[in-house]
Amino acid sequence: MPPSPSPAPDYRSLFEAAPNPYLVLTPEFVIVGVTDSYLRATRTRREDILGRNIFDVFPDNPQDPLASGVANLRASLERAVKTRTPDAMAVQKYDIPRPDQAGGGFELRYWSPLNTPVFGEDGEVRYVIHRVEDVTDFIRLKHLDEEQSRQHAELRARADEMEGEIFRRAQQIQEANQQLRVANEQLGELDRLKSEFFANVSHEFRTPLTLMLGPTEDLLAGRAGPLSDEVRKEMERVHRNAGRLLKLVNALLDLSKLEAGPREERFAPTDLAALTKDAASSFRSAMERAGLKLTVDCPPLSQPVYVAPDLWEQIVLNLVSNAFKFTLQGGVTLRLREHGQRVSLEVEDTGSGIPAHELPRLFERFHRVPGSPSRTMEGSGIGLALVQEFARLHGGAVSARSTEGEGSVFTVELPLGHAHLPPERIRTTSRPRSAAREATSAYVEEALLWGSAKPKDRTQSSHHHPASAGGHAVSPVSRARILLVDDNRDMRDYIQRVLSPEYDVEVATDGQKGLEAALARPPDLVLSDVMMPKLDGMGLLRALRAAPTTRELPILLLSAKAGEEATVQGLASGADDYLVKPFSAGELLARIASNLKLARMRGEMANERARAENLTAALRARDDFLSVAAHELRTPLAAFQLHLELVERGLGKDAPPKALERLKQARSFIRRLAMLVDVLMDVSQITSGRLKITRTDVDLGDLLVEVTRFAEEEARRDGTPLTVDVKGPVMGAFDPSRISQVVHNLIANALKFGRGRPVDVTLQPDGEVVRLSVVDHGIGIKPEDRERIFDRFERAVSTHHYGGLGLGLWVSRQVVEAHQGRIDVEDTPGGGTTFRVTLPLRDPPVDVASGLAS
Repeated sequence: MPPSPSPAPDYRSLFEAAPNPYLVLTPEFVIVGVTDSYLRATRTRREDILGRNIFDVFPDNPQDPLASGVANLRASLERAVKTRTPDAMAVQKYDIPRPDQAGGGFELRYWSPLNTPVFGEDGEVRYVIHRVEDVTDFIRLKHLDEEQSRQHAELRARADEMEGEIFRRAQQIQEANQQLRVANEQLGELDRLKSEFFANVSHEFRTPLTLMLGPTEDLLAGRAGPLSDEVRKEMERVHRNAGRLLKLVNALLDLSKLEAGPREERFAPTDLAALTKDAASSFRSAMERAGLKLTVDCPPLSQPVYVAPDLWEQIVLNLVSNAFKFTLQGGVTLRLREHGQRVSLEVEDTGSGIPAHELPRLFERFHRVPGSPSRTMEGSGIGLALVQEFARLHGGAVSARSTEGEGSVFTVELPLGHAHLPPERIRTTSRPRSAAREATSAYVEEALLWGSAKPKDRTQSSHHHPASAGGHAVSPVSRARILLVDDNRDMRDYIQRVLSPEYDVEVATDGQKGLEAALARPPDLVLSDVMMPKLDGMGLLRALRAAPTTRELPILLLSAKAGEEATVQGLASGADDYLVKPFSAGELLARIASNLKLARMRGEMANERARAENLTAALRARDDFLSVAAHELRTPLAAFQLHLELVERGLGKDAPPKALERLKQARSFIRRLAMLVDVLMDVSQITSGRLKITRTDVDLGDLLVEVTRFAEEEARRDGTPLTVDVKGPVMGAFDPSRISQVVHNLIANALKFGRGRPVDVTLQPDGEVVRLSVVDHGIGIKPEDRERIFDRFERAVSTHHYGGLGLGLWVSRQVVEAHQGRIDVEDTPGGGTTFRVTLPLRDPPVDVASGLAS
């Protein structure tokens, strides 16, 4: 009997048991078959993947932004279906999802796939067999071998480079040393320029301040005749605002000196309890008028404390003034205590307190706590910053604690002894402090303005001429002869008026003429400014000390450089005394009377010479300083202008001529100060990139006529013919305020340097541009100076003859170039200078509102 046929093979079972990983897909890539080997390799179950699209089951790893497995596999499957031929893929990085029970996420895998189409009886593709080979371990070993080979190659290359690297570094060190030497030289020059700039600013501010304070005090003292009650009241307000402006200028200059480097202060053993009591008690009347209680608890200490008295007084005055400002009820308490090798000063108030988040910024420069209840919102935000810097100069520190709504406590701690101080700055014996700055009265008078009570009136007796040092009035018969040397005409006239009632005064306009006059006929005393042309005050002092006939002559120096460093430098150079501008008439007379009796004081003061090494490692925040200074100075200047106008109206037509003349002088110097403030603000905005050009359609001819109208009065006063010629309409896109500034600067220069000679201003359109020319017939400019005059702080003439900061032409050039124009200078035929400005009538296609670079 024939054998029975074998049963048909179970092909599904055979397929699923195949040793290699296979998937069977439809042309739409739906999984319809899978081998057990594939399930094991991908950690999946058959019932979970059958009937699903392959890309839904095996998506790209979302944590790998460079994953391309899905895109590559899809392209291969589509090619196999389209071309009806097997499609082999390169090795693919195609991570597989990890089951939740295995921790989830994706598992790194590398596959070598082959996609083969399977055809039906009709010849169409019915299935695609997707076979893969897991080559993950192979790829990992290959990457490991490549990484090791790369590291070995890097080590070999690094070893080869070591010798060359050592040689290159040696060369770099040599070059760096050379660059450091060059940088040090450049830093020294920058420091010199900055010091010169601040000296000029100090001189420019303090001289007009002196000429405002002096005539104001004269009027209050009745030297120009009696004043009505209303006029006296206004003049007292002017004087108080002048004191406030002086205090602010002093504080800002102190800050600028701190930025320039360590101060050359002298520290002397001081009765700190007495000094603190004296400074703090000056506020007692202000406190009582405000209904506050001032408690000064400063028992004697076991030993003197080494401090710079002027700086310690400023620490106390700033802290007490600050406490008074923010304390509306209750009181202020000062405590001075000794703790081992340290001494501490606490200033506690019952004021508004400071929010906790503001305490870390409390001692930052120019920072003010917003929204705190206080007697005034005025202030520059530098008082506490100065307290911190002055405390550090003493080797100490300042701290603060506060509870909002209850009050604050400021603590200054200083070490005892002098081991922490530089030996060259220690003075073994104390000496009387200079009263030139009148620091205490400035703080107190400003504080009185915050209270509801009126400030104490000045008495005329405080302005009486003092007696001589011996206690007797100066004899009118034996009048001493004084040689006054100063290049400023107004200062000479003022001092001469003050001194003439008691002394015979001879004047010289510069140091060289003063030296010649003193050698030809030695006076009883020389009163000399420091900053002068030809020969400055220091040079005059050295020359007089070198000459036998004037070696013992009493010499008193006047200077706008404030502070102990400047005072000691003047005294150590051989001067008998040093007076800081601005000063009162009474103080000047007292100093002269005293120095006429103290001709031998020069030897004692020579030991007080300070070292003048001011090289610093960095130059800091000049732009912020200028910006804050200009902003704060504008408020008292506005008050000056207002009150002087009220005074002038109050005096009426029958006022004494001297009073009107002095008021006129004060107002002219207020205008000068306002112009300086505006220039300083422009410098700050230009160098910090904040100056912007805002263009509008402007008739430049009308603008020119308007600006020159203000110059006509000055031209008439000086006898200068001024003509303005506008040739046709000139409409264009300009910043009117900035172009006005340029026109004003050029005309002011022409009037200043061509005084009494014709000045011609011409405006003429020329196609797409307009040309402005300002022609004078004055002193002219040397060819080698023409480009330099457009630099900051540069002048082609003497500062002392013509004044100014050397900034007007620099600002003008920046403004013109911001308008895409140019400014040129040339000689005027027959003598003089011609400035030519060329401006496009329209702005460029892209609106330029850029800040100007320094």
